[in-house]
Amino acid sequence: MTPRIAISLYRVAQKFPPSLAEYRSHQARGRILPEGATERERRSWDALSAWDTEAGARQVAETFRSAKWIVRFDIPESAAGVHWEQSPPEGHYDLRGDMEELARYLAPDFRVGA
Repeated sequence: MTPRIAISLYRVAQKFPPSLAEYRSHQARGRILPEGATERERRSWDALSAWDTEAGARQVAETFRSAKWIVRFDIPESAAGVHWEQSPPEGHYDLRGDMEELARYLAPDFRVGA
């Protein structure tokens, strides 16, 4: 039986499939939180950024020269180690938790050029 999908979220990727390095938040990459960061920036620093539509991810891809692909994650209801939370702006989500588990939810049949 195929698990029911709780949510599908889109991310920008440099490779397909994304490398393990692409599953690290700003915090996990050792980046310093900018001085004067907003509350939203502080809240999202330890999360991966994702979008509820391909179009949302495409807007972000246009700002990153390294963006090659837009990929989709189909996260099932049974996902215990991956958590998502809506955060500003509209259509944006923060992803947290077990990134190896998240990698298993990469939709193998979906990738579009960024």
